[in-house]
Amino acid sequence: MDGTSERRILIVAGEASGDRHAARLVTELRRLGPCRIRGVAGPALRAAGVEGVADVEDLAVIGFSGVVARLPRIGSIYRRLLEVTRGFSPHAAVLVDSPGFNFRLGPALHRLGVPVFYYIAPQVWAWHPERAAQMARWVSRLAVIFPFEEALFREAGVDARFFGHPLVEGLAPEVDEAAFRREVGAGPDARILGLLPGSRPGEMRSHGALMLETARRLRSTRPDLAVALALAPGLEAPPGAGAGAGVTALSGRTHAVQAFSTCCAVASGTATLETALFATPEVIVYRTGWINYQIAKRVVRLPRIGLPNIVAQREVAPELLQGGLTADRLADTLARWLDDPAERARCRSGLGVVRERLGGPGASARAAAWLWELAA
Repeated sequence: MDGTSERRILIVAGEASGDRHAARLVTELRRLGPCRIRGVAGPALRAAGVEGVADVEDLAVIGFSGVVARLPRIGSIYRRLLEVTRGFSPHAAVLVDSPGFNFRLGPALHRLGVPVFYYIAPQVWAWHPERAAQMARWVSRLAVIFPFEEALFREAGVDARFFGHPLVEGLAPEVDEAAFRREVGAGPDARILGLLPGSRPGEMRSHGALMLETARRLRSTRPDLAVALALAPGLEAPPGAGAGAGVTALSGRTHAVQAFSTCCAVASGTATLETALFATPEVIVYRTGWINYQIAKRVVRLPRIGLPNIVAQREVAPELLQGGLTADRLADTLARWLDDPAERARCRSGLGVVRERLGGPGASARAAAWLWELAA
């Protein structure tokens, strides 16, 4: 195949952030030449021209117990993808994170003779380090997004490269600070508390009411405090949010909340890394069901779960998890930053190491070039 021939690519993204990162990869891939791309896609991938075989939402599950209810649908998607592969004959398959599904699909694609390009390494260093060696049997190339991952996977025999983190590209507030402050009713010098309970309904149920109670306690002694609740697409604000409670619920303003808040409470996940890249002081929170928590305790092998802390290799953002997450503890932690500019400055300085370690812009373009070469 010459450099201008059409590449056929199968792509599988299993949740919303993977859909967004993969869409940037696809956009850069199309700059290199003609390609036809099919697979499991969400709104971002479809907007980038990917032909959907199934929807990202069908694979997006929370926790270990959430998989059980989706097993019939997940199995149907698996069989459909293999059927499509046989007819489509892709030059390469791109699997984006989501190891629960992709660790079953990848070996099957390898057996069909399809080179597997894994984009955004599964966090095997957190739960099953030995699975990195298993990936060497069926992954042709692995593009990692954290600098420490390259050596880890290479030692396990995987052809891995760090190109930078795609979050660094195009991470910007949706509006300017003045417009954001008008939306939340905050004056030029007013303090703003940002609440980011998560992008899934289960996360909103677990964190929404507790975050609102935290905001109520903080506002009881700080009546000037404005509170901004970031709503992910498709989610509704929990009862208690509204102008009367001093809380403004906003859709389509997640990055503005992260960038312009004095400090934030953020559910563990990609949003914590985004908030860190804006150098906004944050508390990382997470609460899940008892069964999921008990399983996670037995398999996760890290002292910290927050992505900023993992990247920094030290605590740059406090973590309040499971039973340790209470409105009192969360309010006490946030109050330090709300009331003390020196504490805020110290925290912002500590968060700076996260951006330093994630590399500069251009990660998607560099990864796309490596994929284009594989699919030649």
